Amino acid sequence: MPGTELDEWRASRAASGTPLPEPSGPTELEAVTLTVDEVAVGGALLEYADEAGRRRCAVRVLQTTLLRDAPGPWAAAIAALEAHVRARGVTTLTTAVAPELASVFGAAGFRATMTTVGKRLDPASAVELQEDRRVAVRPMDDDERAVFVADVAEQLRAGMARAGVVDRESSRLGEMEARLVRLSDVPPPPGELLITGTVDGVAVGRAWATLVERDGALDFYGNTLDLFPEHRGQRLTPSFLGALRRHVHELGVRDVHLRVYGHDAGARRTFLDEGAGVRDVHLRKDLT
Repeated sequence: MPGTELDEWRASRAASGTPLPEPSGPTELEAVTLTVDEVAVGGALLEYADEAGRRRCAVRVLQTTLLRDAPGPWAAAIAALEAHVRARGVTTLTTAVAPELASVFGAAGFRATMTTVGKRLDPASAVELQEDRRVAVRPMDDDERAVFVADVAEQLRAGMARAGVVDRESSRLGEMEARLVRLSDVPPPPGELLITGTVDGVAVGRAWATLVERDGALDFYGNTLDLFPEHRGQRLTPSFLGALRRHVHELGVRDVHLRVYGHDAGARRTFLDEGAGVRDVHLRKDLT
């Protein structure tokens, strides 16, 4: 993308309140113009990084004038992006798109690694946030947090590798584990919410989320939520989710965001049944 065109794009995004992102670590950013049938249809911001001897590219921003229900032009744009990054030695291409575009990317050989689901909490419906009141929630105590940190590292590593979010050799897993270790600090880092779910005082599961202030309101970003093996199969997850919603509603949370592995159809169905909507779909294609 020519420098003047990039400057205009950057200024336009900043004026709209959605500035182009900065590099996430030791990476290289490249802005490109997308054309279909020799007509410019938008731009993409690409981020390149080397991981475990492989060249990886993430599409950080994809902004086009293409209609979401136009599979032919989208297929051409995707093919052009793929050819561009292949020529630069990329072996893995990732992106996140609106759910309406997941099928056309799937037809191009991408697979879903994660789905982001979300729900806005309506202050007027607080009393309806938990219909099944079996599960109550409380903060993890220090011992529970220490056990959680020890347990969840391999659970996350295995889940992310299976889903294709990262490869097992990725340095990003080391960054994640360093963050996990800090969760056992007393007190835990600000903004980290570590919760135990209980039934009649007995611990049945755990949840970890991060609270982020945006536009004067708190948003909840779920990291993990699981039941202990001996308490699965009792339909406790919807009750646990409801108890969490009540708890974070009292903290002033506005929006709840959860990411579900692409292979975990059951979890995605549970969240959608609880009134969440799909916000975006994270995708990956191996080019080798």
